[in-house]
Amino acid sequence: MKIEKSVTHTKYKQPIRDFIGRTMNGDAEIVDFVPQSHLRIWYNIQEDGYELHHHNAAEIILCMENLYPVTVGNETFNLNSGDILFIPPNMLHRIHGGAGTRFVFLVDLSVMYSFIDFSVIELSVMHPLYLTEQTYPRLYKKILLHLNNIIDIYFKAQSMWELLIYSELLQMYAEIGKHNFNRGKDTTEEERSQVYYEKFASLLKYIDSHYGEELSLDWAASYTGFSKYHFLRLFKDYTGMTYYDHLSHKRIQAAQRMLLTDESVTNIAIRTGFNNLTSFSRSFKNLTGISPSQYRSRKEKLDRHGKSTQLVPLPAAGQIY
Repeated sequence: MKIEKSVTHTKYKQPIRDFIGRTMNGDAEIVDFVPQSHLRIWYNIQEDGYELHHHNAAEIILCMENLYPVTVGNETFNLNSGDILFIPPNMLHRIHGGAGTRFVFLVDLSVMYSFIDFSVIELSVMHPLYLTEQTYPRLYKKILLHLNNIIDIYFKAQSMWELLIYSELLQMYAEIGKHNFNRGKDTTEEERSQVYYEKFASLLKYIDSHYGEELSLDWAASYTGFSKYHFLRLFKDYTGMTYYDHLSHKRIQAAQRMLLTDESVTNIAIRTGFNNLTSFSRSFKNLTGISPSQYRSRKEKLDRHGKSTQLVPLPAAGQIY
């Protein structure tokens, strides 16, 4: 898609409802999705930037014109025309601003969690992904096509627009997942990779429902049929993190949901598989930057202001708000 200089902002005016304004709670932004939907897309010509902030939505930036610097975590990406940047949910990022045009996609990924494949893909999209035509030519072409389709559907306000957009998003994230698993493999390795993928997808789906149980490394290796040494190496290759980091990630994610209830923090620690309150609190703070009680207090404050408490996966350790 190419945007001519003569195109005015009105062509990409919000088709459903105009944006009222940003809602911030400290550095946390409450995303103003289209009402009763899970996304919003912007045609952005704003020269001003945004200071460090985070939000529950995944953010995708498609730069159309001029340089557009964005800092995510500790890394700055200088987007040029045509470049694409995926920013994970809950990750601190800063928009530096500048003249030019770009599309900004804000998407709730939680609607995808019921799919077994997304249990695997989720881990690989919890890190920033910077795509250019030069660095990942085949993947870039596929992702750009999906983003252009999404833009057309959204700004034309087509019937069934949200379903159509999520069908594009599912295909797009599937392309990213396939690229990660098959990168650098020959045909024989790809066939073997598919077998491995099915084993790890089954394991990750099991963990999603049984995170509160004793899921030792020996048990996980046995579940997939690998030796412990082989399992450790393959798990890191397929997910981008260690087995115990992933297990802790899932347990804290479950604890987030439970902290929205009146259940005691001690009971939540036990139900999510931690041996004691100290280890639970330490793991929770390592992944979220705040204690369980602080997290509960923050959510209660948002609830009193009528804001959503919908949860999405935590970012990777070390990349948290």
